[in-house]
Amino acid sequence: MPRQSKLVLFAVFALTGFSALTLQVVWQRVISLHAGVDLFSVTTVVAAFLAGIGLGSLAGGVLADRLGPRRSLLAFAASEAGVGVFAWASIWLFYDVYRAVAPSLRTTPAAFAFHFVLLVVPTTLMGLSLPLVARGVVERIEDAGPLVGRLYALNTLGAGVGAGVTGWGLPGNLGFQGTVRLAGLLNLGAAGLVLTLWRLAARVPAAGPTPDLAPPGAAATRSASIGWYLVYGLTGAVALGLEVVFFRVIDAVMRGNSYTFGHVLMLYLLLFGAGAAIASRYVGRARRPDRWFLGLQFAVGVAALVGLLVLVELPGRIGLDGPLDRLFAIDGFDLGQYDLGSFREVARFLFVHAGAPLLVMGLPVLCMGASFPFVQALVAQRLDTLGRRTGALVTANVVGNVLGTLVVGFVLLDRLGTSGTVRLLAGLLVLPGLAFAATHVGRARVTFGAGGVVALAALMGVFPSNPRLWAFLHSADASRFTLAEERSCVNALKPRQGEDLLFVNGISQNAYPFDDFHVLIGLLPTLLHPAPDSAVAVGLGIGATPYGISRDPRVGSLTVAELCGGEVALQRVLAGRGAPEPARLLGDPRVRIRIGDGRKALLAAPEERFDLATVDVVRPQSGSSGSLYSVEFYRLLSSRLQDDGLFSQWSPTPRTLNSVTEVFPYVSRFTVPSYYGSQFVVASRRPIPFDREAVLGRLAGLEPDAFLPARAEALAQFLRSVEPEQIRAGGPPVPVDGRDLNRDLRPLDEFFLNNPEAVPERPRSP
Repeated sequence: MPRQSKLVLFAVFALTGFSALTLQVVWQRVISLHAGVDLFSVTTVVAAFLAGIGLGSLAGGVLADRLGPRRSLLAFAASEAGVGVFAWASIWLFYDVYRAVAPSLRTTPAAFAFHFVLLVVPTTLMGLSLPLVARGVVERIEDAGPLVGRLYALNTLGAGVGAGVTGWGLPGNLGFQGTVRLAGLLNLGAAGLVLTLWRLAARVPAAGPTPDLAPPGAAATRSASIGWYLVYGLTGAVALGLEVVFFRVIDAVMRGNSYTFGHVLMLYLLLFGAGAAIASRYVGRARRPDRWFLGLQFAVGVAALVGLLVLVELPGRIGLDGPLDRLFAIDGFDLGQYDLGSFREVARFLFVHAGAPLLVMGLPVLCMGASFPFVQALVAQRLDTLGRRTGALVTANVVGNVLGTLVVGFVLLDRLGTSGTVRLLAGLLVLPGLAFAATHVGRARVTFGAGGVVALAALMGVFPSNPRLWAFLHSADASRFTLAEERSCVNALKPRQGEDLLFVNGISQNAYPFDDFHVLIGLLPTLLHPAPDSAVAVGLGIGATPYGISRDPRVGSLTVAELCGGEVALQRVLAGRGAPEPARLLGDPRVRIRIGDGRKALLAAPEERFDLATVDVVRPQSGSSGSLYSVEFYRLLSSRLQDDGLFSQWSPTPRTLNSVTEVFPYVSRFTVPSYYGSQFVVASRRPIPFDREAVLGRLAGLEPDAFLPARAEALAQFLRSVEPEQIRAGGPPVPVDGRDLNRDLRPLDEFFLNNPEAVPERPRSP
């Protein structure tokens, strides 16, 4: 292949990485609308996605060696065309078809099987790409490490750009449907360019046969290659485990919004691709690629410990603890507060979005990427088996990735927390360090081995504990900070001015003692309903809204769906401190708390009907919040209500209100002056009469100790004076402040930078 054609092919391969990550981010988000965003659901989707990639890599390797260089490029073009065609039909499959079968997927194996069937075609086609292109461009076996390393680097760098552009721009402007169609067009364009290159290459006379030379230092036996596959699989498990931890920490630093995931993924992939690109320049000159690979893996563990250690411990030693305390004491940019008009705000933005993420994962991820060209050089032995060996190497790493994700997500974070998980994963990488030492002789072996073990042990000894780590990220005193970290969320209570403020993944929610607003979201519709027997609450939070429902003795059952199981543990902590409301809520036999995604729970039980439904959810600018503020979600809620059932929710934005009125013919809005003028709505398919005397009579009929005297009087005063605003009273919807709606496939409020009207109607608690 001429040099110019090869450069074009490399650029095309980067473009396919861009498209692949764009599709992956959007597909995973669309699937989560029905699968849920709890760890079980997300993990089954990721595992199914990676399983397809691994299957495609194996198949691509076999196919590449059978087809040879030229026809491998033709097969690569066909695979990209297949991905492009699939992309255009994917939203129908992942959204409409999934919605029809979701109620039947009640077990994890069933969900995984269905996700695998959904994703196996496009992910297998994606997995074919690296072995096919590698076979098409490598002409001498000694070039396998450098060339395949560059291919891998460019594809990963393209994926990083794709993650960034998708995270910050495409869905917010084009919606999910428009984004996948654009990505599909890119795949079709890539297929056309590769086909053109293939035709040009067919006109060039074939070169004579090239001898299959083994790269310097590489093992010449199949058994040695199998050993490297196993090692790369195990280090892949550690790498993905560390990735899970990095994302958790950086998400807390950034006080996650809908842009956080794409931004962090962009940084991760760009770092990984840069590491692979740098190493590709030197791997051809490495006499012992095995030493480089093993040494880099050991460096991953050391760097992972050093990055977090420096972030937590260094600021206080150089006088920066004050500014960082103020930084972590706020909620970040999740309310659309990207006001970069001052040097202080620019510095804060750069630290949150670049400085801290690079400190935490910069060096370890660079080392992860740099290790690929060296292990590729170790397993690439002959041109006629290059495709299979490249495919097997990628597959081994993917299998390790899945294993690391499962073990860290389901076991280690629950048992060891973030700090203990980092210690364990870094400790495992002492094994490649010892193997690195073993490649030396005499005194050098002892020096490298003992020095590495001592250095890693010293770092582990001074590494911050889990309470210390998370107290720092919450700007809290570790001795007065209550942490409940579990697989799905990092939950914490931080004392502030006589109250315990709840934080979830670094973002403040509400506080105990309860405020009037959150109690009223649950209590008022309960008092309005003539016979509220069954109720469902999406979201536990600090417990105020479910508690408001549960105080009415007429309620026969209350089901609470909460994504973050640690919030239940914090309720127990409050009860243990003598707080009466959490103790009553947890001890009430009518209350059932289910841990998992609330929308998924409603979708999975189409036979259940409720008199009351409340949604006490995250802010509409938070990541994945669009699934709980959309027209389609409100239709789902309406279908689960009795004919005279009532639904209540915070009304944070005009689009939220418009989306509610699009579904419910009767909507009343209530303003709570004592909580910064915040508003919530009560909606129904039937008229909602506000009989003040009946409501006050039902309030008076509650148990005498249902609320503390001051709270009871405040609630009674509110109900005596409030005047509900009729937003819709049976007629057609009347848009408020514009006609925009939040849709499942286009959640405008969530992407607030692209749709700047998405701001809260009233200021939140400072």
